[in-house]
Amino acid sequence: MIGRVPGGRMGRDQGGGQFDGDRSRRCRLCQSASGVVSLVLADSVEDGALVGFVLPFGPEEAKTYWQGVIRSVAEGERLLLVATVKGEIAGTVQLYLSPEPNAPHRAEIFKLLVHRKFQKQGVGMSLMMAAEMEAKRLNRSLLLLDTVLGGGAERLYRRLQWREIGTVPHHFVDPYGNPKSSVYFMKHLV
Repeated sequence: MIGRVPGGRMGRDQGGGQFDGDRSRRCRLCQSASGVVSLVLADSVEDGALVGFVLPFGPEEAKTYWQGVIRSVAEGERLLLVATVKGEIAGTVQLYLSPEPNAPHRAEIFKLLVHRKFQKQGVGMSLMMAAEMEAKRLNRSLLLLDTVLGGGAERLYRRLQWREIGTVPHHFVDPYGNPKSSVYFMKHLV
C-alpha cells in the first residue's frame, strides 16, 4: 500500500491488489512511525545507499533527519510517500515541491528508500509511480532527480523512462567514504 503522509490517496497494494478509492485509508506519520522509517533509512545507509549519510550512522542522526522531513511536510514543502507490505513500512520516497516563483511546474524526487528485505518486489517502482501521480495531481510537469551512477536505482529510473541529462564524476562519497559519480535524470509528465 502506498500512502501520502499526512493522509491521502493510496497507490498499489503490495499485497497484490490495486488500490480502490473506497478502500483507501489515511496514513499518518507519527512519532512511533518515525522510528520505523528511521530503521528503513539506517538499513539503506548500511546497505551502501547514497542518500547523504556516511557511516557510522546512528539512531539520533536518523531521528533528527526525519524530524526535519516531518516539519517540511507539515509546511507543505514536500510530500512523503510511504509503502507498506502487510502492514510493515517497506520504503519511502519524497517529492520536494520547488518553491521558487519561476518553478511552479517543477518538483524533485528525494531519497527513494526501500528496506533490503523488501527489495526486488516492486516497492521502489510503486513508490516512484505514486510520486509521479502526486506530481501530476499538483500540476508539476517536470521532475528531476539524481542517483549514483551504475546503481540499482539508476536501472529503475531508466525502466520508468526517465531521461539522463548528465553525470558528475566524484560528486559524493558512499557511506564507506568511497568516491562515487552521480547521474541526473529528468522526466516530463503528460
